[in-house]
Amino acid sequence: MRREQRRNGFFNSIALLSLLVALLGTWSCARTMIPEPPSLTPEGVRFTVSAPGAKAVCLVGSFNGWVQSATPMASVGGTLWSVIVPLKEGEYFFMYVIDQDQWVTPPQADDFVTDGFGQTNGVVVVR
Repeated sequence: MRREQRRNGFFNSIALLSLLVALLGTWSCARTMIPEPPSLTPEGVRFTVSAPGAKAVCLVGSFNGWVQSATPMASVGGTLWSVIVPLKEGEYFFMYVIDQDQWVTPPQADDFVTDGFGQTNGVVVVR
């Protein structure tokens, strides 16, 4: 009987430890999946946006002629979309296009400007 209790206790400990690792893993992934303002990387400027349920997200802006197909973003973990764009020093206006028809003002940017068409563009400054 004692041997069986020790074995059950051992397996319960393993199950509890597995659950704890899974929860911590989920928590750490969720923490890294928060959209951030555009940030400079060695490869260029990283743009991220949260778009739950989106099938496609594109970055458009003054740096690519506002052409939707020019800068597609990659899905990172399901709801977060990201792309790195090599940009020279300067000031650029940008927006996100979700599923080819929903133009979205960036929730995080260095600044914002109206575009004269009833939309608000994000501004990123590269130094």
